[in-house]
Amino acid sequence: MAAFGAMYPCFAPFAAPETEKAMPTYKKGVVIGELVSANMTLTLASGEIWGDNKLIEQVNEFASGSIPMETVDMLDEVAEAIYGVTVEDDEVHFKPGDAAPYGGLAYIKNMQRGGDKFYRGYFFPKVQAAIGNDNAQTRGSSITFQTTTTNFTVMAPLCDEGAWMIQSATFASETAAREWIREKLGMTD
Repeated sequence: MAAFGAMYPCFAPFAAPETEKAMPTYKKGVVIGELVSANMTLTLASGEIWGDNKLIEQVNEFASGSIPMETVDMLDEVAEAIYGVTVEDDEVHFKPGDAAPYGGLAYIKNMQRGGDKFYRGYFFPKVQAAIGNDNAQTRGSSITFQTTTTNFTVMAPLCDEGAWMIQSATFASETAAREWIREKLGMTD
């Protein structure tokens, strides 16, 4: 299946700390903004054992992941939920002691197989955000748009049965994929 687009990035902070026996639950979630890109890179813990001049065993296990995400914009209340910053009197205050909360992250990928379009949700039960770089550029003879970057670190949940990433079934409609994400993050109207 070929992927050709992405949309609907959502984040919800933990409602209570996760435990070794239970996956996290989430507080009120937010739509981060219009998704430009989300590029996942994994870090694997690897090991090999050689014997008699040949590879006997090899292990590659998930250690962590990184998702630099670009959105068209980010509202102040979204920055507050994701980065743990303070919004006061229509100003966003970024303080040295701010701590980004743990939370869940999800988005949709647009896919196509045999000419038919599908939608698949990607859900990461435990992430933590870090503010990305900010760029500004003067307007010249052409206009270059700037985006908002957030760097999410993907972690394995404490729960022994917990997956670090869950992919939905392929949905025939965008609406069904959005509902799956809202269910995973506990986002209700």
